[in-house]
Amino acid sequence: MGVEFAIERKVCAHAKKLGWIVRKVQFIGRRGAPDRMFLREGEIVFIEFKAPDDGVLSEHQKREIKLLRDQGFTVEIIDNEEEGYAFFDAGA
Repeated sequence: MGVEFAIERKVCAHAKKLGWIVRKVQFIGRRGAPDRMFLREGEIVFIEFKAPDDGVLSEHQKREIKLLRDQGFTVEIIDNEEEGYAFFDAGA
C-alpha cells in the first residue's frame, strides 16, 4: 500500500465518521479527475490526494482542478492525514 493510498483511506474514513458520503471520482473520456468527491447536506467537496514527498499535480489535474474551482467548487489537495482531518474537523 502506497503512502498516498494510506492517506486517502484514513481521511475518507474520518470524513465518513463525520457524516460525509465519499465517492471515487472518474471522468469518462477525460484525465485528471480529483481522487474523491465528498457530499454532505448539499455541499460537494473534491479532494486530490498526494504523497507528501513527491506529490506533483499533472497538467491534466491542474486543468481539471482549475475548471472545478472556476465553477465555484471546493477542491483541496491533501498530502497528509492531519491536514485532511483538520479540513473536515473545521466543517469543510
